[in-house]
Amino acid sequence: MQIDKVIVTNMGALREKYGKSMPRVERALLGLVAADKKRGLDTKIVAVDSADDVEAAGGRPVTVRDDQKQVKTAVDAVFRAYRPDYLMILGAPDILPHQDLRNPVYDPQGDDDRVVPSDIPYACEAPYSKDPRKFVGPTRVVGRVPDLPGVADPTYLVFLLG
Repeated sequence: MQIDKVIVTNMGALREKYGKSMPRVERALLGLVAADKKRGLDTKIVAVDSADDVEAAGGRPVTVRDDQKQVKTAVDAVFRAYRPDYLMILGAPDILPHQDLRNPVYDPQGDDDRVVPSDIPYACEAPYSKDPRKFVGPTRVVGRVPDLPGVADPTYLVFLLG
């Protein structure tokens, strides 16, 4: 099934973060889908933590929010199933994590970061890995609309979605 744009997120993490304010986020998200429709884009929202959503795409739902392998595997299944022109990640890394890649230039005397958090693996067909050499040929258009990490006020995210 071909979809123009898929929005992937973790709805449980969003609900936990925003609590009683979650309806504002949901309205803004549905408003984005409606605006896309007016532009001629067929947009589908997929919650990686929803068994219904991910199993419909032939994958397994994410059961541990920050399990990078589970999330990458779920996103890959969604991408294979819907073949979107665009993949939008909704939420900061506390909602849908970056993929930690080994830093190829790690040097305790210089660059002492052992890992580099990245969305590049989501843009590649290669399966989960921490090896950055596996993700040198992106074939997917991926962008992230982040909210503010650790901030329970949805105003910023609602603004971005609008």
